[in-house]
Amino acid sequence: MEQLIQSESLTFWTENFGDPKNPALILIMGVAGQGIMWSDSFCQELSKEYFVIRYDHRDVGQSSHINYMVNPYGLRDLADDVIRILDGYNVQQAHLVGTSMGGYLAQLCMQRSPERISSVTLIMSTIDFSPMGKAMVGNLAANDLPPPDKEILEGLKAIGAIDTSDYDSWLFKSLKILRLFNGTEVPFDEAEWVPALEKAYLRRNTDMPPNIMHNHVMACSQGPMCYYDVKPACPVHVIHGSADSMLPVAHAKRTATHYNATLTIIKGMGHARPKVFENELVTAMQQFFGQLLQAC
Repeated sequence: MEQLIQSESLTFWTENFGDPKNPALILIMGVAGQGIMWSDSFCQELSKEYFVIRYDHRDVGQSSHINYMVNPYGLRDLADDVIRILDGYNVQQAHLVGTSMGGYLAQLCMQRSPERISSVTLIMSTIDFSPMGKAMVGNLAANDLPPPDKEILEGLKAIGAIDTSDYDSWLFKSLKILRLFNGTEVPFDEAEWVPALEKAYLRRNTDMPPNIMHNHVMACSQGPMCYYDVKPACPVHVIHGSADSMLPVAHAKRTATHYNATLTIIKGMGHARPKVFENELVTAMQQFFGQLLQAC
């Protein structure tokens, strides 16, 4: 069921699945990703045991647009939005599942609002995204953790900025990015992604500027760049693809070590979540949640 959450001057589009009496689980998307990119089937499978919430970040989809030049925001604000949405649902504690930037936000929530979190699942994320941030602006200096592969960097540079005012161009570039992130170990299924991208395009807030995703990029640039000062306030599960060339698998291993986390490496998965890996993702999450119940 769709539900708009109002928090001060912000409005968030959300959708929930399952029984509100079950433990809550909130899904946190990556940079400029709409909540619907968590597929219906993924949400419905998890909703058999959990009250699942997906949502649009501010400046995404049907949530509030912010004039970034007047009211700039950073990752801490995006993390606080997660708590605002839980407040809107009167949820006192939830499992957080974040993908890519969503994983960064989940770690910030663990630091800023630990009492609100039952567990954190980090999918294709990292404890330290400074190597990626530096690489994206051309700084390939040595880091403890590897930057994105050269092919990814060159591919993203060649694709250039995405302008939502031209549907054909937007779709073409979005598919090229997804193809890059998919990697080469499993075939890229364009037909799988087109309907979701078309739906995302049609439900976007047309009042937003065509280059709105840059607001999230600017928010990321404000940092924090790493989370080594974040202590594990709850059980943590790190899920990563062996073929992730945006955040190579060394990021997952470092993150899991820091948080003493459960680590699941999914063979062949890149920096995307195509349906071919959906069952494996759900099974890994269910096993992790099952272990939490046994430990209680």
